[in-house]
Amino acid sequence: MLTERNAVFIAVLIFYTGTAIFSTIRLIQHGLRKTASERILLVFSIGRILCAAFQLATISYPTNTSVWAGYVTTFSICVSLLLSASLVLLRRLAQRAGTDFPQVAGRDSMKFCQILVTVGLILGIAGGIRATSNWGSTGSYKPDSIQKASIIIFIISWALIVFMAIHTLGKARAAGSQTQKIAVGVFAISLPLLAVRIAYSAVSIFANLRSFSSIYGNVTIMLCMALIEEAVVVLMYQALGFVTLEDGARGRSIDSDLDQLSMAETGVVASK
Repeated sequence: MLTERNAVFIAVLIFYTGTAIFSTIRLIQHGLRKTASERILLVFSIGRILCAAFQLATISYPTNTSVWAGYVTTFSICVSLLLSASLVLLRRLAQRAGTDFPQVAGRDSMKFCQILVTVGLILGIAGGIRATSNWGSTGSYKPDSIQKASIIIFIISWALIVFMAIHTLGKARAAGSQTQKIAVGVFAISLPLLAVRIAYSAVSIFANLRSFSSIYGNVTIMLCMALIEEAVVVLMYQALGFVTLEDGARGRSIDSDLDQLSMAETGVVASK
């Protein structure tokens, strides 16, 4: 039976098939070493495709907890992957602007935040699996305490990313390039959207309100507080990744031309 929820996830399946194809093309064009954000967005797209597939599989297997476990797990990884993509893009912009990240407790805030996001991802997956396992024995789904810990970590990670974004984009904006200005706009929109997405998960996990449940909650709430936010952020990050990669490629091309000109005129490679 094609319910409203299933119709939404059919749209999710189609949308993320497109973003996965785009990310794959970018990986082929620029190689794995230069496309960290594109790799993350590709993994995110695949995760969303699997999430939609699991949701649609519940049409035929509505009581199969293994199918629901797959759905819950793939649904829960989204926040961590988008936070990771934010970090990678910020690092790319910082390198372009020639600036470093601020220190947190004497450590690089980027590395510290990456560790937090990774821990949150692991806890989210483990908590989702344990919650669905308990569902099989109790007959009802209740968020696990491990899932709550992962949400707290994501909130802290988001706050750190905002702190780093303000620091990095402030320096990048001073550089005055068009790419840096685009980046300011992208993060000014994407970070609040990520906050809404995290808020949806927080209400779902901590308040345990049925209407906010990713399994049997209100589809409109999920669409407006989770799925649309994710889609917009993915599109904006793909656009920013495209711009920064192309900008970097043009910069390398100019450097190469200068080297060739210098060699032709003086026999010495121009210093950079």
